[in-house]
Amino acid sequence: MAYCDVCGNFDDSHFEDLKETYQDIPKDAHQPDLYYYWDAPIEEDYSWRDAHPHVDCMCEICFDIANHDKQIIWADH
Repeated sequence: MAYCDVCGNFDDSHFEDLKETYQDIPKDAHQPDLYYYWDAPIEEDYSWRDAHPHVDCMCEICFDIANHDKQIIWADH
């Protein structure tokens, strides 16, 4: 299940979870074709915890914006 903690975009698996509990699903936020980045306690080549301490998942749109704004810290830097 992927849900962007920044903008609210989500993939198909989250959409299925919402169908069972909510009648008014924000259909424009259903973005199954986007890539979703994770910054949980898993090993990644990037971190956004300094700029977004409470965000575990970002869609590629929010990730690209954060990266452009230099809010992503890359392991090779």
